[in-house]
Amino acid sequence: MFLTKVLLVFCALKLANHQPLNCTHVDLKGLHYELLLTHLIEMESRLQTTLQEIAQNQSRQLEELKLRASACGSPSLALETTGRISTLLPGRKQIQFHRETISGIGSDRTVDGEWVLFQWRFNGSLLFNRNWREYRAGFGDTDGEHWLGLENLHQILATGRNELLIVMENFQGSTVYAHYDMFSIGTELERYAIKTIGKYRGTAGDSLSFHIGSKFTTYDQDNDVHASNCATLYNGGWWFKDCYSCFLNGDYIPTPQNQNVEKGLIWVSFTGPFSSLKSSKMMVRQRSS
Repeated sequence: MFLTKVLLVFCALKLANHQPLNCTHVDLKGLHYELLLTHLIEMESRLQTTLQEIAQNQSRQLEELKLRASACGSPSLALETTGRISTLLPGRKQIQFHRETISGIGSDRTVDGEWVLFQWRFNGSLLFNRNWREYRAGFGDTDGEHWLGLENLHQILATGRNELLIVMENFQGSTVYAHYDMFSIGTELERYAIKTIGKYRGTAGDSLSFHIGSKFTTYDQDNDVHASNCATLYNGGWWFKDCYSCFLNGDYIPTPQNQNVEKGLIWVSFTGPFSSLKSSKMMVRQRSS
């Protein structure tokens, strides 16, 4: 049946191009010519969509393999992605999230264990210059680049005491981290402001303390203290102040370069203000004590 349909489509193409036909094995009697062409267009559209999905999935899997290979090749850092997990948040529907397993960052073993990943950047495949509604709800696929959502993050942090871990890599292959032993944000009415971050330890330097008390800003929700909207200036939502000392939701810069402009994924104490990161992961977990 499928081969017959293919042959009919082939015959229709021949008719459209006014080329000789040799379709003696197909009964075209009573077949509407325009219907064939419409069917052909629909098939082509579905095929293009499928091919795009396959290409995106292969790209995502390749990037994950690169990240894992990089982690396995370094004696100071081991990251393991354990897949998509469902969890029931307090008073809310189930959400999907990625669980990341950390096994050794330098000589610091206190951050070993499982973490809930709420931000992931590594190839620029996902646009992060989004409006308030999207940053609130979350966007992207948890198997690739994504933002879990401010409301989901607030609900996770609302239970017990939580800590924050940020792992970053530059284009020279150096991987660093920033760990804060207490992390909480406000409600939507409080514009998800950073309330506490606790004590810092790590190898990236402390660029987040500058943002304590800062509300979240997007291009359609200006909650920073700058004269202009920082999200509009730097193309992404963040806990901007005036404007930032770190900013991991900016435009993705795909090549290592010092662009002499403040653009990209920036952690000033590690990258400086003009050099963008290759990747970043932001994750949280409830403290055991």
